[in-house]
Amino acid sequence: MKKLNIAEVNGSPNLSKKNTVIKLLFLLFVSVLIGFLVYQQTLQSRLTVIQGYQDDKLAFVNTEFAKELSSLKKLTQFLTNNKNLKKGSTPRYMLRNPQSLKAVNEYFLNFGLMTPNISQIRWVDMMGNERFRVNFKDGHGHVIEPKALQNKMSRYYFRQGVAIQSPDSFLSRIDLNMEYGTVTSPIEPTIRVTHRTSASDYIVDGLIIINFNLTDLFKKIRDLSSNDTQINIINSDSYWLFSHEPAKEWGFMLNKPNLNVKHSNRKLWNIITSEDDRTVRYSDSNMYTSGTLPVLYSKKHNEALNDTIYIYIKSRDKTISEIKLSAFIYGFLCTSIFLFIGTFILYREYRYSKVLHQLFDELQVEKIELKHVNETLSSTIKQQQLLQENLIEAQKLSSLGLLVAGVAHEMNTPIGGAIISVSNAETVIKRLCEAIETGLTKSQLEKSTHSIENNLGLARVNLDKAAVLVKSFKKMAIDRNNEDFIDCNIKDVIDELLITLNSRLKTSKIKINTQFIESINIKSRPGIISQVIENLLMNAINHAFKKNQIGEIEISAKKTNDKIKIVVSDTGLGIDKEKQISIFEPFYTSARGKGNIGLGLYMVSQWVTQILNAKIELESDPNSSEKFKTRFTITFLIDPFKR
Repeated sequence: MKKLNIAEVNGSPNLSKKNTVIKLLFLLFVSVLIGFLVYQQTLQSRLTVIQGYQDDKLAFVNTEFAKELSSLKKLTQFLTNNKNLKKGSTPRYMLRNPQSLKAVNEYFLNFGLMTPNISQIRWVDMMGNERFRVNFKDGHGHVIEPKALQNKMSRYYFRQGVAIQSPDSFLSRIDLNMEYGTVTSPIEPTIRVTHRTSASDYIVDGLIIINFNLTDLFKKIRDLSSNDTQINIINSDSYWLFSHEPAKEWGFMLNKPNLNVKHSNRKLWNIITSEDDRTVRYSDSNMYTSGTLPVLYSKKHNEALNDTIYIYIKSRDKTISEIKLSAFIYGFLCTSIFLFIGTFILYREYRYSKVLHQLFDELQVEKIELKHVNETLSSTIKQQQLLQENLIEAQKLSSLGLLVAGVAHEMNTPIGGAIISVSNAETVIKRLCEAIETGLTKSQLEKSTHSIENNLGLARVNLDKAAVLVKSFKKMAIDRNNEDFIDCNIKDVIDELLITLNSRLKTSKIKINTQFIESINIKSRPGIISQVIENLLMNAINHAFKKNQIGEIEISAKKTNDKIKIVVSDTGLGIDKEKQISIFEPFYTSARGKGNIGLGLYMVSQWVTQILNAKIELESDPNSSEKFKTRFTITFLIDPFKR
C-alpha cells in the first residue's frame, strides 16, 4: 500500500509542534501548581501539628497555674479564719504576754509545716512592723524572735496589700525570695499572698503575708518544656520568670535590665501584649503561641488580685525554615514526578500521533477499497437473497410436484381399474349383440347382464376413489394458495394431507398414526398448516431413522384453554443437543451429500412464526427411555386476532 503525506490526505490529523508546545507549557503550569499546593498542604499540616503541641503545653501550664493560685488563695483564707487570730469576748492577745505570742506563733508554725510550699508566714501591722514571723525551710520551721523582726513598710506588696479593704486578699507578683535585701541562694521563685485583717475582727490591724515557694511548680513546668516546644513565662514588664534557657530568667531581680523580651524581640512582645484573653500565633523563623495565665478577682470589688502574667510557647530554633524546606522538597518532588510523567505521556502521545497519522493515511486508502468491496458485497448479497427466494419457491414447487406425482400415482390404480371394467363390459355387450343376431338364449342373456352389472359396479368404485383423490388434492391446492385466515378443522386438514401422501408413505417402513381426542376447529390458514405437517413428516422419514429401520410417527392435537397444540413425534434416533441450536437455521442440513439443501425446517419455522402467528418448539433426547425420542410442538391461539 502506498504511503501518503499528511498534505496528500484530506482530513489527516494535524501534528503541529505548536500544539505540543502549548500542551507542554500547560503541563508545566499544572505541575508547578500541584507542587505549590503540596507545599502549602505539607507546610500547613506540619504547622498544625506544632500548633497542637503548643496548645497542649499552653493549656497544661494554664491549668497548673490556675490550680496553684486557687489553692494559695484557699490556704490563705483557711489560715486567716482561725479563732486564735480573731477577737473574742475576752482579749486573747496582749502585746507583752508571752503566752499570747506563743499561741499565734505555734499556730503559724503548725500550719506551715503541714503545707510544704509555704516558705514564710508574717503578720504585719499598719505601720509595716512585723508582729509575728515564721520561716520554713527543708521541712523545718523557725519562729523569729521579736528583736529580729523587721519593718516591711517599703515593700510593694505591703503597700498594695493594705490598700485592699478587709477581708480581701492580694496576690503579689512572682519574684525571688529575699532576705535582708539580698536574693536567697539557691533562688526561690516566690509569690506572696496578703490578707487584710481589720482591728474590729482581728487582734492585729494589718496584713497576714504568706510566702509561697513556687519551685516545685516551676520544676514541673521545666519537665514539660522540651527543645521542640519551649515554655516561657514573662511578667508584665516583659522579664522572664521562666525560660527554656534558665540564663534568661529573673533579669529584673538579678540586675540585668536588658534581659527581657521587649529588648530581645520587641515585635513578639507587642503581639503578646496587643491581645487580651485569647491565644495568639506568631511566626518568623520559629512558631510562637502565646496567652495569659489566670487572673484572680476580688468578689467584693471585682478587681484583679494579681498581676498579668504572659506565657508563650516557642518552637525549636529555625523550625519554620526547616518545615518550609521540607515542604518545598515535597512540592518539588511532586512537581518533578508529575512533570516527568506528563512529559512521558506527551512524548508517547506525540509518537502515537505519528503512528496514528500513518494509520490514518492507510485507512483512507483502505476506506476507498472497502467501499468498492462493500458495493460488490452488497450486489452479491442481493443476488444471494434472490437466489434464496428462488430456492424457497423451488422447494415449495418441489413439494407441490411430489404431491402431484403422488396423487397421479394414486389415481392410476382406480382409473386403470375403471378402464378395465368398462372394457370388459364393452366386450360382454359386443358378445351379447352377436348372440342376438344368431339367436339369444335365456341363459346367455342372464350371464351377460350379470357380467355387465359387475364390471360397471367395479368401475363406479374405482371412479369414486379417483374422485375423492381429486377432491382432496383440489382442496389442498386451493388452501395452500389462500392467504386468508379461515375456520378449519385440524383433523380434516391432516386426513386430507395423509390421503395425498399415501403413495409416498405406503412403501415406507414408517407407520403414520394420528391421535385426535376431539374435533378441534381453529381460525388459521389450513394450506400452510398442511405444508408445515408435510415438511415435518418428510423430515422425520428422511432424517430420523436409519435405512430400512421400522419406526412410527404420531400426529396428535389437543386443546387447552385458548391454545391448540399439534405435536409431531417420532421413534427415531433423536437429535443431539449441539445440532438442536442450528436446526431451524437456513441451509443447515446433516445430509447435504444426499441432495438436501437445508431449507425444510427453516421454512417450517418461518411459516409457523411469520404466517401462522404461532410458535414451534423442539424436544429431543437421543438417550431417552421414552418411546418417542423427538417431538415438534406447534402452539396456536384458537383465534390469533384476539389478544
